[in-house]
Amino acid sequence: MQTPTKNICYQSIFLLLFLILSVPAQAALPTGIDTLQVSTGFLFSKQTLPPFWAYANNNGRVSTERASSMFTRLRINKHADDEKTFDWYYGVDVTARTNSSQDLIWTDAYAALAYKNLRLTLGRKAETFGLVDTLLSSGSTVYSRNAPTIPKVSLATNGYVDLTEWLAVNAYLAHGWLGEERTIPNSLLHEKFVYLRLGESYPDQGLNFYAGVHDLAVWGGDGQPSGLKDLLNVFLGKGGSNGAITEQQNALGDHRGTIEFALQQKESDRDFFLYVQTMFEDGSGLRFWYPGDYLLGVSMINKNKESHFARINLELLDTRSGAIITDYPDDYLTNGYYGAWVYKGFGIGTPFIPFVKGADNSYSPLNRVRVINTGVMMRFTKLVNPLVRVAYIENYGSIGNPLPDNQKTSMVACDLTNTTPIAHGWSLTQQLSLDAGKSISPNPAFGLTITKTIE
Repeated sequence: MQTPTKNICYQSIFLLLFLILSVPAQAALPTGIDTLQVSTGFLFSKQTLPPFWAYANNNGRVSTERASSMFTRLRINKHADDEKTFDWYYGVDVTARTNSSQDLIWTDAYAALAYKNLRLTLGRKAETFGLVDTLLSSGSTVYSRNAPTIPKVSLATNGYVDLTEWLAVNAYLAHGWLGEERTIPNSLLHEKFVYLRLGESYPDQGLNFYAGVHDLAVWGGDGQPSGLKDLLNVFLGKGGSNGAITEQQNALGDHRGTIEFALQQKESDRDFFLYVQTMFEDGSGLRFWYPGDYLLGVSMINKNKESHFARINLELLDTRSGAIITDYPDDYLTNGYYGAWVYKGFGIGTPFIPFVKGADNSYSPLNRVRVINTGVMMRFTKLVNPLVRVAYIENYGSIGNPLPDNQKTSMVACDLTNTTPIAHGWSLTQQLSLDAGKSISPNPAFGLTITKTIE
């Protein structure tokens, strides 16, 4: 017997299928909608847990509860007009699934105001954080696009804003809600970053240097102080009142973040982008010069449309030391009071660090990893333009319970995704993923998605 929530899910899927089939090929969108996109498809996996690249960095849209998955996805948005002093915009991105206890996944559900170079946003919004390759990177070590989007209210600059001819700033401040599924229910999220860019902003020439800090804190929640004064203490990294949970050298809440640097060489035919970041969970991690844990990446962006290689990215990730320069290494992405750095069962940080679920919404990270990750975007014809991703992942257990080198687990995760334009805004996406290794059985998966886009 089907449950009411399942029936709602099926009804939503049939409704969206009707919409995608009934929209005229050359239909014009009404005022207030810039893009309308409807997709439907399936993913079939041999094992219960799909292969790594089938679910990683998808904002939690792909269920890990069953081997096979059917879905329908609706995306609607309006963009801000940068020529206007004041404007409004919004985004909706919702996925209906047939194989999960959570039938509807809201990736985007936000409304925003734009005033000059400032953006005020309320709701769920998929975002890419950090100095990383925005298309091919596995994501920032502390905040990738792996977990479902967290509801927030944020105030940010519109990307990099020029302060002088040679200096630009990108800044962000947000307050979020992490929900009840935590060791301390209804915990709050504080997030802020600032990045500086040195060098001229010409797109096809020159050298840019980037530097920045991304700071995040989990605080408040049931039984914990969560007033404006406490928020100010979290913002400044100060301690709280008596009875409040304090971490990071007696700062209120559970703090973590990254220190990041990047170089970008811009040329008329290609760009090169080199970036590096380290994590911190307390004062020891703030010592960037310690040659311990890091994410190191390099990308080549080919502007020559005749080349078969459009973009290439290579990343190295190592978190095995815990930034140990004392007797107490950083236990990355977890906390003794606030629990793991997880939202709705998915790790918020790098997807290469898995979490083992325990009782009472607790999760334990296997956070000692070494990874080589590469991605290549290719273009051969209009119909053949594959994205290939390959990651070699070694896991050495956790910082608190490390495994010796001869007991590490290793895996190769591969993925090939090709999107074929058909006609009049229709496209067909084919995906083939595979996990293989000595300690696991081969796990292939195949997916097809048909999409209709009107702009």
